Order: sequence, then structure tokens, then C-alpha cells
Amino acid sequence: RTLTKLDKENILNKNDELAKKALRILALAYRPINEQKKYTIDSVEKELIFIGLVGMIDPPRDEVREAIKQCQDAGIKVMIITGDHAVTTKAVAQQIGLFKKDDIVLTGADVEKMSDSELERKIEKIRIIARALPIQKSRIVEILQKKGHIVAMTGDGVNDAPALKKSNIGIAMGITGTDVAKEVSKATLTDDNFATIVNAISEGRNIYNTLIRSAKFFLMCNAGEITTVMIAIFLGFPLPLLPLQILMMNILTDNLPALGLGFESGEKGIMKQPPRDPKAKPLTKGIILSIILFGLIMGGGTFFMFTQYLDFSIEKAQTVAFTTLVMFQMFAVFSSRSFKLSLEKLNPFTNLWLLGAVFLSITLHAIVIYWHPMQLAFGTVPLLLIDWLKIVAISSIGFFMMEASK
Repeated sequence: RTLTKLDKENILNKNDELAKKALRILALAYRPINEQKKYTIDSVEKELIFIGLVGMIDPPRDEVREAIKQCQDAGIKVMIITGDHAVTTKAVAQQIGLFKKDDIVLTGADVEKMSDSELERKIEKIRIIARALPIQKSRIVEILQKKGHIVAMTGDGVNDAPALKKSNIGIAMGITGTDVAKEVSKATLTDDNFATIVNAISEGRNIYNTLIRSAKFFLMCNAGEITTVMIAIFLGFPLPLLPLQILMMNILTDNLPALGLGFESGEKGIMKQPPRDPKAKPLTKGIILSIILFGLIMGGGTFFMFTQYLDFSIEKAQTVAFTTLVMFQMFAVFSSRSFKLSLEKLNPFTNLWLLGAVFLSITLHAIVIYWHPMQLAFGTVPLLLIDWLKIVAISSIGFFMMEASK
């Protein structure tokens, strides 16, 4: 029988009812044909007999909800731009905790009617764009970039290629993605799992922090060495360090702990911090100030120890200064494990590489000052227990300063 207006309303209402349950819906219909007659697509797709609706569930992965929460905590905006039905997409977004009360849902047709300025005003509230065309995906990427966002976009089809290429980080699907999508993207998601992207962001933040921590440690140590020598020169004292001693510090006692610092596990709460400004300088004013302050304390403390032993001999004074600088560095590397957490909240055994590097550095230093062939090469003399106690007392000042600054 002919479909009535009421029939069509019932079908559309049922369609919306299924869509609100996050089902993807197909409408099925058929038409008997005369096998002797030739048909074209245009001529055969008419006067179809409606059979019914089929709703298929494509459930979100269990880990996606937690990944979305991590993004929200980290200040990362997540949008869905899809060819699917708006009601279905909204239902999925609600299931994973992505959609909020004030969020906006648009269709590709809505976007087409909006000017760039209007879209720019509303873009922060737009959460879903359904029934989107490829050209509209590219337009959204441009608007987000214009607003200052760093845009990462995922896609799998040939139609996604323009937007993947235009985004700051195009991410192609590794399993379902086409070769074209993979070719224009900067990364490929091998498991097609959104949570993996979030894990990559967390890893990237930790790598960046590790680089800054290592750079800060190096600069603090070098600032202390320079300060020690400069104070002695300005005050007319003998040089507190020999060139070979400085060389050994830069090659071994600086580098070994810094390598161990590179194995530090990620800080807890890294994904609860807002994104850093990409225009911001890696070394902030606070970091530069702490480098200068630590350099002055390290240099001043080392020079003080140097002057206390000049009455014994220049070799003893230089050995004490050399050892004091090394111990300043050993204390500093432990405090450099975190920008925020103090040492009492960090388990020392979570980074055995760092413990091993510090132990090796101190062992090598002990060989230099106690083994006669090395004494001749480096101009050192053996130190007594009381000397070590004084050195540790002075060199720990920098450590306590760094911990207090947290």
C-alpha cells in the first residue's frame, strides 16, 4: 500500500528513537523487477517497498571515557566531525562523557550557512558537526588554527586527506585508514584507538619536562663551576680548579647523572596541567632565577671551602673545591627529578638508573682522589673523613634551597 503521511512520521520517529540509543540506522526497501527489462540506477530506485529499519550498535571502547576525561583535565578540546546522523553522534558523545549542557550540535548544512566570523565566535562551544562534508572539515581546521589552537585530526578515508594535511598533526587510522590518508598524515595510529592518542600526549609532555629538567641541571652545574672560578679570579686567589678536573666534571659527573635523569618516570598529574603556550620560552624566568641562585650558592660554597684549606696546601684546597662541586651536583640531580614534588614524596628506588649513575660518579671521583696514578694526573690528594663531612654539609645547602623553592 502507499505510505501515508502518518506512516512516514512513525518511521521517522522510530528512527530518532533508535538514534538516541546511539544506533546507526539503515532503512531497508525492495522492488520487484522484470528480469527481461533493462534498468538504470535512477530508474530502478523508485517506487520501493519499505521493509523496516535496522539499528546497529558500534559501542565506544571501554577506555575512551577515561581518555576523554583526561583530555578535559588537560585542557584539550575534543570535537567530533562525522558523516553520521546528529542524534546518533550526540548519543555516543553523551555515553563517553564528551557532551555537556551548553555544547552545540551542528550539521554540515548548518556550517555551510554560517560565515567565518560567526563560526569563529561559536567554535569553542561546538562539540559535534554531523553530516559533514570533506571541505567543511578543512574549514573547521582553519577556524580552530585561526583561534590559536594546535589541531590534531584523525581520519581514515580519501575524503579526510585535505583536512589531515591542513591540520598541525594529521593522524591516520592504521587499520582502517587508506593509503592516501596515511601518506598526508604526520602520524599513524596503529591500533585505531583514541586512548592511544591521549597516552601519546602524556608521553610527549613527560619527554618535554625531562628535557627541561636535564637542561636546568646542566646549566645549574655549569653556573656553579663558572661562579667558583670567577670569584677566585676577581678576588685575586689561585685557581680553585685545574683544567683536567673541570674536564672530568663535564664528561662524567655532569653527564652520568643527567643520563640517569632521562630515565625518570612521568610525573603524576601531568595530564591535569593546562597545555603550555607554544610561544613560551622553554626556560622560564623562574627556572633562570633558580639557575642563577643555585650557581651563586654552589660557587660561593665551593670558594668558601677552597679558602678554608689554602693554609694546608694548594693541592688540598683544589681537591676540596673539586669534591665540593661534584657533591653539589650529586645533591642537585636528586632534587631535579621533579619540578613540583619534593624528594620526600619521590621514591628513590623508582629510578635505579639515576642511583647507579650517582654511585658510579662518586666511585670514579673517589678513584681520582685516592688512587696514586690518578692523583698524579689530576693533581689531587686524599681527603679525611672530617673533610668529607664538611663538604657534604656545605654542598647540601643547594639541595635544600631547591627543595624549599618547590
